[in-house]
Amino acid sequence: MEAQSQVEVENQPEAQSQPGGLTPVERRILEVERRRFKHQGSKEKAIIAAGFTPIAYYQRLNVMLDDERVRAAAPQIIDVLRARRDAD
Repeated sequence: MEAQSQVEVENQPEAQSQPGGLTPVERRILEVERRRFKHQGSKEKAIIAAGFTPIAYYQRLNVMLDDERVRAAAPQIIDVLRARRDAD
C-alpha cells in the first residue's frame, strides 16, 4: 500500500521536478520563505495564498531543510532556516 501511495505522489504534476531540480511546490515554499513579513499573521496569509495549510507547509519545509537537492538550489536561505531550526 505504501508503494502505491509513493507512485501516486510521483505521478502528480507538482511532484515532478522542473529544471533546476525543484518541484513547483518546493519553489512556492522557498518564495514564501524569501519574503519578509512586517505584520503578525502576514506569513500565515501568504502560506494559505500559496495553497497550503500552515501545518502542511511547515511539515514540508522541515523535510526540505534536510534535502541536499533543495540546499543546492537555494543554499543561503536553507542555511539560515536550518540554523533557526537547530537553535530551538
